[in-house]
Amino acid sequence: MFFATLLSAFLGWWERPATQPKTVAPRTTQKLLSPSTTQEIVNLANAFKQTLTATQLTTAQLTYNLANAQKWSNLPVTFTPRIGIRFGDLTAIQLTAAKALIRAASGSGANEGYAEMEQLWAADEYLGANGGGTAYSAGQYYLAFLGTPAMTGTWELQTGGHHLAFANTYRDGILIGATPSFRAVEPFAPFASGANTYEPIRQERDALAAMLTGLSATQLATAQLPTVFTDILLGPGRDWQFPTTRVGLQVSTLNATQKTLVLDAIRTYVSDIDDVEAETIMTRYTNQLDQTYIAFSGTAAITTKNDYVRIDGPGVWIEYSLQGGIVIRTANHPHSIWRDRTGDYGGTGNPTSSIKNLAETIFSVDNYPNPVLNQTTLRFNLRQDATVKITMTDLAGREVITPMQRKFMAGNNVLALDLNDLSAGTYLYTLEIEGANKVSKKLFKQ
Repeated sequence: MFFATLLSAFLGWWERPATQPKTVAPRTTQKLLSPSTTQEIVNLANAFKQTLTATQLTTAQLTYNLANAQKWSNLPVTFTPRIGIRFGDLTAIQLTAAKALIRAASGSGANEGYAEMEQLWAADEYLGANGGGTAYSAGQYYLAFLGTPAMTGTWELQTGGHHLAFANTYRDGILIGATPSFRAVEPFAPFASGANTYEPIRQERDALAAMLTGLSATQLATAQLPTVFTDILLGPGRDWQFPTTRVGLQVSTLNATQKTLVLDAIRTYVSDIDDVEAETIMTRYTNQLDQTYIAFSGTAAITTKNDYVRIDGPGVWIEYSLQGGIVIRTANHPHSIWRDRTGDYGGTGNPTSSIKNLAETIFSVDNYPNPVLNQTTLRFNLRQDATVKITMTDLAGREVITPMQRKFMAGNNVLALDLNDLSAGTYLYTLEIEGANKVSKKLFKQ
């Protein structure tokens, strides 16, 4: 019943034959589903899986590991094969369920998130019809599950193809990584496909240009790099190769208006994921803004071949590189990526902040008051942003409160616990960081 209701809700929204995908207009309205948790996304993933045959499910459902997560590219799939199931091999009903899932996991803003993906699919249709051939089409995109979609365990929703890579990694119902996130388009100039006109990646370019043109001449001189960049540095196959030294202009030296322009530019990338999770990540990047640097090469207007822009912070890494056309030689052709220094692939494979190093994340943990009457506050310090699981048991090991997971930022943190329903006695509370390290202490209830 749930599956039938789901399909009837979405069938009219996207009906595309597998063999002849049609271009659709960019969505600028609110999502039909706007999940505040991962449960809706998991439900939609399972609904899509129910439409697949056993053979198709084997193709779509793969092992969660770094090797699979790294199988994305900016090249056409005929040059660099993708993993998962191809849109062009799905029936109309299956494709409807797949798009419903992708839409729920992505942003709902105008020309962001899902609307941006629609336009990138349309761009490949345009390339196919204007000299690119069968290598370019909306059917040449893929969807894969790395791990099993569920509210427990680790899994990744991966979708992409030419000029698109979307990778959301979840652990125990929490989004722990939304990068690498790659976007590009050819042509950059507005192009028509069917009755619609498209201009994806425009908002990213405009926001980055506004950030640069908002600087003074002296600030621009500090931000400008002497190197000519013909592409982004950290494209596919360049994982965890962030420069050790940040270059350019430090954001802490900017005024409030200029800082807002930097955040506006960052938001055009972060808004490609679910709205609720995007706000969580934006809060982290805002808190790290003064330690972030901006840099560029070429012109600040970002209109000329080899113009390049970078935003580099403790977490955020964004690059935008303007290149010449491949299929349409007279067209501009930008490549753009959002990465995270600690969060790419959910931290899997990170040589400096992966699970193996999270054992050192907590410096200390304590609670006050102790003994406690009705409420206590846990106080702990994190070396880096992390998801913390909190449990409490009696001395016999029986859980006395419902286990909870929360995201916390690096630095000092507090968490209030209501213990009014507990009887007097001695209890043990445990903080666990993403399954890597446990710190336990006693608490005395009067």
